[in-house]
Amino acid sequence: MHSMNGPTVLALSGRAALSGFRIEKLLARLQSLQPAVSGLSARFMHFAALDRPLAAEERERLERLLTYGPRGAPPELGGQTLLVVPREGTISPWSSKATDIIRVCGLAAVQRVERGVEYRLRAAHPLAPETLQRLAGVLLDRMTEMA
Repeated sequence: MHSMNGPTVLALSGRAALSGFRIEKLLARLQSLQPAVSGLSARFMHFAALDRPLAAEERERLERLLTYGPRGAPPELGGQTLLVVPREGTISPWSSKATDIIRVCGLAAVQRVERGVEYRLRAAHPLAPETLQRLAGVLLDRMTEMA
């Protein structure tokens, strides 16, 4: 993404965001609200605001810094996507720390990095947008996050 007035934003997918146990627990809560839901996966998404495009070596370094957590199997793709990110206008504690680390590692072109979670919901049929929003309430902290 690129806006005329602001920085370029680079989106990078990460590893699984939740353990199998947490996925099962959330899936049960989602199914109690919408029985058609049959599966759930979650992976981290990182969004880096850049002053300028990164050179190949810089991008590789950034990707290495943002690869953390258990290796495990990659989250399943397919289904409908809900992206949960920090509320607009806020800077999460994770972002502050990660941005500091990235700058110390010599990536001065990165203004800020933020993390979200991409949830994939599989269901017996496509879920209506209002149903997805209702289910998002199970997946996010309404005080600090939005979908």
